[in-house]
Amino acid sequence: MKTYWLIRCAGLAALGALPACSPQAENQLATNTIMKACPGFVETGKSPLVYRAECGELTVKENPADPNSADIRLAILRLPAISPVADADPLFLIQGGPGGSSIDMANQIHTFFADVRKNRDLVFVDQRGTGKSNPLACEQIKPEELTLPEAAQTEKYLSLMKSCAEKYRNNSAFYTTNYAVQDLDAVRAALGYSKINLWGGSYGTRVALEYARRFPQQARTIVLDGVAPVNIALPKYFSRDAMAALSAVSNECLAQADCAAEYGDIVQKAELVLQRLKSLQEKGETLSVSYEHPRNQLTETLQLTPRIFSSLIFMSLYSRDLTVLLPRAISNAEKEDYRLLAAVFALSGEQSELMNITEGMRYSVICNEDWPLVSQTDIEQSKPFLGYSFVKEIQPVCALWPKAELPADYWQPIKSGIPALLLSGKHDPVTPEAWAKEVAAHLPNATLLSAAGGNHSISSEGCVPQLIAQFIERASMQNVKSDCVNNIKPLPLVLGANQKKTPASAADNMLSTGSEQP
Repeated sequence: MKTYWLIRCAGLAALGALPACSPQAENQLATNTIMKACPGFVETGKSPLVYRAECGELTVKENPADPNSADIRLAILRLPAISPVADADPLFLIQGGPGGSSIDMANQIHTFFADVRKNRDLVFVDQRGTGKSNPLACEQIKPEELTLPEAAQTEKYLSLMKSCAEKYRNNSAFYTTNYAVQDLDAVRAALGYSKINLWGGSYGTRVALEYARRFPQQARTIVLDGVAPVNIALPKYFSRDAMAALSAVSNECLAQADCAAEYGDIVQKAELVLQRLKSLQEKGETLSVSYEHPRNQLTETLQLTPRIFSSLIFMSLYSRDLTVLLPRAISNAEKEDYRLLAAVFALSGEQSELMNITEGMRYSVICNEDWPLVSQTDIEQSKPFLGYSFVKEIQPVCALWPKAELPADYWQPIKSGIPALLLSGKHDPVTPEAWAKEVAAHLPNATLLSAAGGNHSISSEGCVPQLIAQFIERASMQNVKSDCVNNIKPLPLVLGANQKKTPASAADNMLSTGSEQP
């Protein structure tokens, strides 16, 4: 790393670019020794090596207030700017979850920030407790236990979480968001940056906001995609917001003649499917669905229970590509053809796995930051989403999870004049636009953009990557034309509805080929 910098700096000096060899650059040289080339960083194991990727670790105290506390290592990935004369303020990108790995996320999203990377470094830090930064991992239910009745699975899961809570009882209090932002600033300083830009997705927006509150002089801009402030009180509003998203899809279908004729009211049909599955469960029976996996066409089997049904609808609403399949999948299921529904479940499961959630960190955040805002009345009056109560699901876990002490002002609205770009999708089942509006009320330099065809993250959609790059370049949305976001419209809900009918449509052939269910 030193050799590369010296050659680069000498070459620039010869060209008259002496500012690149300023004291600031010398500081960069001194601090960048924690970073090394990481040729093993590959995009999902298939694409070529990411150009000049660097990996490193920074050691910090688990309890920053105690010099005798245990050391933990923060994993860092940096994708250096393409320009030989990079801007001094990089973009730090923060994963959601909570509990997701930012470095794993880099595999999927770094290409969408190619315009930013032309002139700025991209930095990904695994938040403490996630990825390779001392992960608070919990033991998981074994594959063979997934065939147990739902009640038995729930009992087993709670037993595992109780053991996990005991395992981390003495240190989980140091894995909340307030410690995470201290780590981010330590990484900033170690890498020699005076100011940074931040992009956060979902829970990552909370981290970015908290950083802006605690380190206002170091935050240049913030981009918040799928805004999740602390008062969202995860998962208090999940059922409400998920049903609103599903209803929006259903209403769009009913407003289109072809879709209305083909699929009808998908919320009503989803309720009918749910009741059928509940009836089977009450009889001690489970619906077994044989289908071909859409990735490899291998035959797989799904035990479709009421809980799995509601979960797969919920997870599908996260994705624009999967949401468009829901009208057909639910309508087919109402007709007792569950193959496409099972295929959607497989795809939504893949997306969940990519986040690589560490449950110990997840519960350390939710049970200490969100759950205190959920009252007993909220629990008693919570309405389920297609029979599934997110609040009652997490209640027993938070009841046993170790408690943490947070700053007194942690739950207060974050007020900041830092330029902010807030992004939302109409079909977002967890962080709808209302949360962005609430946060923006305290950010005088905020710009809100909402995509009618967006779901839970729109940074990769349409012109949004270019808008993000322009915003970061200018530290403002002034004179930036953003009406192109209006072109991100809902995808067609009827595939080939105007074409001649065949026994199996293109969508069914692609995603749901398999034998009929009994």
